[in-house]
Amino acid sequence: MKIDKKTIINELMGQSGVDAMLLHSPQNRYWFSRFNSSLGYILVTKTKTYLFVDGRYLTAAQNLKDLQNIDEIIGFGAVYKLLQEKLVAHNITKLGYESDWVFVKDAKLWQTNLTAELLGINTENIRIKKDDWEIEQIQTACDITKKVFDDVIANVKPGMTEKELARFVSDSFLKFNADKLSFDTIVASGINGAMPHAVPSDKKIASGDLVTLDMGCFYNGYASDQTRTFAMGEKIDLKLKEIFQIVYDAQQAGIDAVKAGVEAKKIHEVCFNYIDQKGYGQWFTHGTGHGLGIEIHEEPYQSVAGNKILEPGHVITVEPGIYIPGLGGVRIEDDILVTSEGSKVLTSAKRELIFVK
Repeated sequence: MKIDKKTIINELMGQSGVDAMLLHSPQNRYWFSRFNSSLGYILVTKTKTYLFVDGRYLTAAQNLKDLQNIDEIIGFGAVYKLLQEKLVAHNITKLGYESDWVFVKDAKLWQTNLTAELLGINTENIRIKKDDWEIEQIQTACDITKKVFDDVIANVKPGMTEKELARFVSDSFLKFNADKLSFDTIVASGINGAMPHAVPSDKKIASGDLVTLDMGCFYNGYASDQTRTFAMGEKIDLKLKEIFQIVYDAQQAGIDAVKAGVEAKKIHEVCFNYIDQKGYGQWFTHGTGHGLGIEIHEEPYQSVAGNKILEPGHVITVEPGIYIPGLGGVRIEDDILVTSEGSKVLTSAKRELIFVK
């Protein structure tokens, strides 16, 4: 799938009645240009696009062979003066900005220093469809995540603490060529598994524990997000085994429901209804998934409020769970690409219950 990102921004400008668009957020600047920097601006006019970067990034931007959609790179000190010059040169009277990201203090500075009328525009949907290159990066991130999970299964031992396992995961991602973690690794063993976003602790992982491991990485700026729950030792509580199978089956039903034309919240309904019919609905306490890309959480969201219609090129997670205080919990999560034929699972680590002996 090819996506013309200039066309996406130009269409957004036309719909919003502005003469130009200013991209300020790191995620949208990278999406548009493939140049990553902590600070910068991209000015998209109807005829030309400009990348403004400070001295820390100027040489890197000039040397980037894969720079996309940029006609001119401008190094800045007094950035507002340079922006204003371009607004005048292109006769821009109405300037759009990312209302879903820009801080009020920044908008006030622009109002003070720029003569164009500023109009806030919601940009949450511009990255919702991934092109072939973006999908390749997400797939590679998922492939790295499988290698890390296999590394964990080969090396985790009873007596290792949750913190030690989290550090092992971090080291393993770097070993397998990830850019960095896409979020802080979640390791929840035993009764800590009842907390969906447990923070790794000094608790030792014991034989008989279920261990929930939620992890992911960035590769070329695009994220993976995978959760697996495995058993330490040869036996676990029968109740835990029961809820694992319920979550496994619920997730499979959710994955099977992913296809173009389906409302995102339908995926949540499928997973939740299955778990609820098994008597555990009250213990499934979060939405079933979210979009995935440059950010670890982005549109479309699979929750009760998820009103987006799934389309080819969307990448989403499906991650139901059951969390019972005092007992433990289970979550299984995979990354799914919506295709014209249905869907493709991008994550490939074993989903079935593994007993680590």
